[in-house]
Parts: sequence; structure tokens; C-alpha cells
Amino acid sequence: MSNHTQKEDQQVETLRDKEKHSPDSQKKASQSKKKKPTKPTGFKEFEALAKEIVEANGESYYEWLHMQHQEIILNFNVHNRKQITEVAKRS
Repeated sequence: MSNHTQKEDQQVETLRDKEKHSPDSQKKASQSKKKKPTKPTGFKEFEALAKEIVEANGESYYEWLHMQHQEIILNFNVHNRKQITEVAKRS
């Protein structure tokens, strides 16, 4: 390898190192990581208690939880339908 090619290779490596440590590259790396939502204090304890209560009644905790999710979605859809109907009546 010639001296010229070695210098070019070193310059390329130096540029790559600078890019890795530049503020812009650090911002991109931190922006690509999603923040994990934090659970409220005592969440795990209440979750465990709820699970015990539901299962003590002979139900599956996950089936019960799924039904809770469905109820939230259904209520949300009904609420939005009422708003849409009100807007349509005003038109």
C-alpha cells in the first residue's frame, strides 16, 4: 500500500470517529430509542392483588383484562359517535 493510500485511509477513519462522537449523531441515537413508559408507584403490587382477586373468583385474569380493554374501546367509540352525530345535526 502506498503512503498516499494509507494517509487517505487514516483520514477516513478519523472522520468516522468524529462522526460517531458528534452531537448530531448522539441526538439521532437517543431519538431512535423510545422511552419506556413508567409504571406508577405500587403498580406491580396492585396488579398482583387484582390478579389474585379475579382468579379467586374462578376467572382468568387475562380474559378479565381483555374485557376491560374492550370496554374502554367500546365506550370510546360510543362517545365519538355521539360527537359525530352532534356535529352532523348542526350542519
